[in-house]
Amino acid sequence: MPATQRPQEEGDRQKWHQQKNSNHLFPSISWIELAFYFISFWTGCFYSLYRFYSISQSWGPYLPVTLVQDSWFGVRQDQTDLEWFVWIPIILSYAPWGLVHVVLAQLIRKWCPEHLCSFYVVFSVCITVQLIGGVGTALCFIVPSIMFVVLLTRLKLIIWLTWCCLLILFNTQFFIKYLEFWLDEIPDVDYKVSVMVAWIILRSLSFSLEICDTDPEGQLRPLPLLTTLLGYCLYLPFLCTGPYMPFTDFQTGLAEPYRTWTLKRVAGVGLQVIRFLWWMGFTQFLLYQFYAPSLHFMPQLMKKMSSWSMAGFVYFLTAFLQLKYVVLYGLPSVLARVEGYDPPRHPRCTLMTYRFSDVWRYFDHGLYRFMLKHIYIPWVGSEPSMVRQLQGTALVFTFVYVWHGVTTQIFWWATINFFGVVAEKIGDHISRMSAYEALESRWLPGAWQRRFHGLLAVFLYVPSLTALVIFISNLDNAKAIGHRIFISGFPQCTLSIFFFMFCLGQCSMELQNWKIRQKIKAKQS
Repeated sequence: MPATQRPQEEGDRQKWHQQKNSNHLFPSISWIELAFYFISFWTGCFYSLYRFYSISQSWGPYLPVTLVQDSWFGVRQDQTDLEWFVWIPIILSYAPWGLVHVVLAQLIRKWCPEHLCSFYVVFSVCITVQLIGGVGTALCFIVPSIMFVVLLTRLKLIIWLTWCCLLILFNTQFFIKYLEFWLDEIPDVDYKVSVMVAWIILRSLSFSLEICDTDPEGQLRPLPLLTTLLGYCLYLPFLCTGPYMPFTDFQTGLAEPYRTWTLKRVAGVGLQVIRFLWWMGFTQFLLYQFYAPSLHFMPQLMKKMSSWSMAGFVYFLTAFLQLKYVVLYGLPSVLARVEGYDPPRHPRCTLMTYRFSDVWRYFDHGLYRFMLKHIYIPWVGSEPSMVRQLQGTALVFTFVYVWHGVTTQIFWWATINFFGVVAEKIGDHISRMSAYEALESRWLPGAWQRRFHGLLAVFLYVPSLTALVIFISNLDNAKAIGHRIFISGFPQCTLSIFFFMFCLGQCSMELQNWKIRQKIKAKQS
């Protein structure tokens, strides 16, 4: 595959975005009004966090939190988030091996780069045998091998069906129980294997689809192709926690020449490591103060919270989710960049995002690129109709549902997000109609148009938060929060939530205006 493919892919994607998204500025409002929105929103956020902090500390003795001795941060820590407290200790304990991996990979890249993928496979096997045992390591080979055999047909439909069957199989209770019987007695080994295999299945799919596009006649030799697939799937920095890096990016990184190390480069890497370690320490500190993850297991307590405490609970869930993946994606990405790869950027803060669809674009950029390139654009085409866009969106969220696990909780999360994106697309379609533009220009001049759009955005923000609670917490907690907002807390709680979401929308629009102006300045310069 040529090294220029990624720039071409990036250009095609940007061209498609330019066709779909206009970089038009929202109407301006006075700085006094904007300051009112900004101060109101953040005052509400910090006050709700304070109320949630107070109730966390008072309920601490009754929650499933862990007593911690000799800690500067506190005496109790919420250690119930499995993802955080499984992978963070692994990242820290295997950090020296990550350094060895980088040094050896740099030497191989300099002297014999053709063996780089073979090195990735061998080195990762040495780590996975200790981490998940022999059976788990064997599964890490079996899954891409199955996908490779299917790839030989060069039929995308069969590749997609195989991916779907493998992913669903690894999510069935029958297979999980059967797998637990064979796995080695290692703490949380079933969870570790399921996560690692899920990433491997996605990378195998990415590899297979790209090869179908670049080598449809099957002219590439099978053995080097299999070695590249295994090297991509078992690449150590992304083996456990991600992020997902498209195969085109991996291929481009493989072709990068060895770069001489300088003091400036070493200092840059050190600063990046310190940056993500700081966020790790800050997140650990927050779990001493706020016990949101433990409330997943005690939904009856949610109903006893005040409305302000509930709001603080939801806000903390949003912040914790982002911080968690900033660390889990950020630290492995540092190692990948040192080796010459360009992994997807870590999650951006989606709280100040105006558009519903931008949450998906900016949180997990690698997964978003995969869905856009291999699902949405191939189905919708370069000149999409509204029907095609809705069908493409349905296919994307079907993929999201299968990828994250075929459960009731994931179904409702994906469904709410699907209807949110659909509502946004329909709104965009209506706003581009000449009759609507004339009507809006007549009745909503200037800033009133922006206020009206902010009001409409509220009806997307609230479902988005509900979906987030379903995904991070559970259905019972989401029902309790929804009942408080729209039934038991009506009208005070309902109107308060809508007011703060309106303020958030106005702040998000101003941030979007600032980004557009920066792009315009960059182009002019």
